[in-house]
Amino acid sequence: MSSLFDLLDAFRPEEFHVVHRRDLGLTAFIAIDDTRLGPATGGIRWRAYPTPEDGVRDVLRLARAMTHKNAFAELDLGGGKTVVLHHPGTKAAAAFPALGEAIEGLGGRYITACDYGTTAAELALVTSRTRFALPEDAAGGLDLGTATGVLVAIRAVWRRIGGRDDLEGARVLVQGVGDVGLVLVRLLLEAGARVTFSEVDEPRASRCAAETRAVRVAAADALVGDVDVIAPCAVGEVLTEDVARRMRARGIAGAANNQLASDEAGRILQARAIWYAPDFAANAGAVIVGFETFAGRGATALATVRRIEQRVDAVFEAAARDGITPTEAAVRRAQRRLDEVRPSR
Repeated sequence: MSSLFDLLDAFRPEEFHVVHRRDLGLTAFIAIDDTRLGPATGGIRWRAYPTPEDGVRDVLRLARAMTHKNAFAELDLGGGKTVVLHHPGTKAAAAFPALGEAIEGLGGRYITACDYGTTAAELALVTSRTRFALPEDAAGGLDLGTATGVLVAIRAVWRRIGGRDDLEGARVLVQGVGDVGLVLVRLLLEAGARVTFSEVDEPRASRCAAETRAVRVAAADALVGDVDVIAPCAVGEVLTEDVARRMRARGIAGAANNQLASDEAGRILQARAIWYAPDFAANAGAVIVGFETFAGRGATALATVRRIEQRVDAVFEAAARDGITPTEAAVRRAQRRLDEVRPSR
């Protein structure tokens, strides 16, 4: 198990903050990874972890992914993230305002939003104490933005698998049908895809089955099922080396962050000619919508999101040309933009 300082030495974020209020059952980590392009942005993740160090590792990886996501999407934003450790003693009604106070104290160097495990209710508590958060009433638009970006990334993948621009008849499995996953299921069905889904949360699964014609499959077999494209839309690190070796799908594009459990898993996918759209390239729709909306361009935000398709195409071309994985090609593209502002530390 890596210690806190080992993890910080490995990732070297610009700033790392611990918010610990035992009286409120609150332990949160705020990572500001990189602000060369602008204030760090990234949502609040509220979930349980085996150890606090696992939470630290996750927030650092997620903040780094946000740096790459915003740079790749050509936004003037940096990368950051918050992780709140979820346990029964958390007094959410008081803990999230306290977290808002901590974010306010950062003076705008970090701007937050919803993420896995948090809803408009928790974000409202945060925004009661800070100006530096996307408003909770934007959540629906952000979900549509993310799902739209993933949809066009799937189309870029399908073009290489099926040789067509339309998704008619493509067999797509959506893993996780929370807010974004459910919207993605609807968009895929509208596009003519044959959609299945997996979900471990029964109320979410029931809602998806009731509101769409998508068919549910067992979660244990989802990632190795006989489909064309898999869209991971739940937690990260689901694409392990074992899954990469056993996967039958020929393409991957989803909304989850940090889908690859290791770089080696990405290399296995490449060796097996499985087209993987890097997660931070495919799932940037929400941050693009947020940025465009606050810049007064909300009416055309989804059109901007759809440019993700061309960026994913460019990544696939660069990866093939340079003999590297799509993730490596996407990181290079993001890093070039960052280094144009100031070389990395």
